[in-house]
Amino acid sequence: MEFKSVINYPIMELGVSQIFLNEDKIKAVEEWFDLGNMHIFEPLTVRDFGNGKYTLTDGHSRAYVAYKNGITVIPIVYDNDEIVAGEIGQKLYKTYIEWCNRFFTFNISHLAKRIINNDDYQRLWIERCDRSYNLLTQMTEEECQLIQSKKPNLFLYGASDDLSELYFENSEGESVVYQNVSNN
Repeated sequence: MEFKSVINYPIMELGVSQIFLNEDKIKAVEEWFDLGNMHIFEPLTVRDFGNGKYTLTDGHSRAYVAYKNGITVIPIVYDNDEIVAGEIGQKLYKTYIEWCNRFFTFNISHLAKRIINNDDYQRLWIERCDRSYNLLTQMTEEECQLIQSKKPNLFLYGASDDLSELYFENSEGESVVYQNVSNN
């Protein structure tokens, strides 16, 4: 499903790879967004991560503001950046999509009730992504599965940078932190 140039695409058919939006970023986009000048709107980057759907890899705030202003078709470009297209990037974005599915966040409209202030965004989204990166780059899939099997009612989503703490969440999305006893 890769394409080479900018295409116009229905905004509601784009998948998302974030479970929160930053209120400050939304306000900043709203300041420059001009419905009458959509021709200068930079294309949003997307990628198909194996599910047959174009998923936003960046530009969630711009997509949300466009959606909120009644835009139904938006310019997109296929994301071949190594950070996204490489092995780690692929794993991370597939994890982000899994999170979106867990929180019933399937398109840009679902983020309307998930806009949070900057401090919460740093804590709940940026730190979560960092923890996921630690888990995916420092533990094997088999190690993660073994740890997950010991906590079947929780969802393993991350680890501290030294792997001393493992981050889980319950079915309500609340974080639960455990000391990593296998790390000692």
